[in-house]
Amino acid sequence: MERPAVRCRGLTKHYGEGEASVPALQGVDLDVRPGELLMLVGPSGCGKTTLVSIITTVLDQDGGECEVLGHDMRVMGERERARLRNEAIGIVFQSFHLLPALSALDNVAVPLLLAHVPRAEAETRARRALDSVGLGTRRDALPARLSGGESQRVAIARALVREPKLLVCDEPTSNLDASTGHTVMEMLRDVAKASDRALLVVTHDSRIFDFADRIARMEDGRVVEVTDNMQPGAAA
Repeated sequence: MERPAVRCRGLTKHYGEGEASVPALQGVDLDVRPGELLMLVGPSGCGKTTLVSIITTVLDQDGGECEVLGHDMRVMGERERARLRNEAIGIVFQSFHLLPALSALDNVAVPLLLAHVPRAEAETRARRALDSVGLGTRRDALPARLSGGESQRVAIARALVREPKLLVCDEPTSNLDASTGHTVMEMLRDVAKASDRALLVVTHDSRIFDFADRIARMEDGRVVEVTDNMQPGAAA
């Protein structure tokens, strides 16, 4: 059996110390498989953000196991985790985080330029990433000239430009209308399937649940249920 892109077992995390300690994760078990779109759902405060922050190497766990793309987070130093995050994990933020003074092309090229990729190569790869999300003709537009759906697609292109094996999206449709959100999810699903990339989507948006291969539900710091998404009428 192929190794999961993400494997968590008994994962725990607390904030604060002593009597002020608050449990955020209380023994999370979760796998994210290559080539699948897994949605992580649950009420605010259930631990989704903490779990994703550990998976994307931003936070340390307190206990349990977390393996990401074959790397054991327990034995990796901060520099190693940062390298893994920069080279193999793409993150799409809810608020886009586009730089307002830069064109769409330059926004997408930024991660490559920060990694000291020569500008000509960075721009070529950024154009290719924008083409892959259907925004080749908008590469010179500033963020203020982009619609919400276009801005989200630029953010996705920026996350994809380094060809990560794990793509994590935080509420990718919460700022979009139903039609635009549907288009964005179709694109994300196709990106994951075409590249055997693992795609983890954190969402409250029940309109897009049909796009998931599996849905993991969290409550009170635990994954309480993981279901295959095989409902009649699910998006193909």
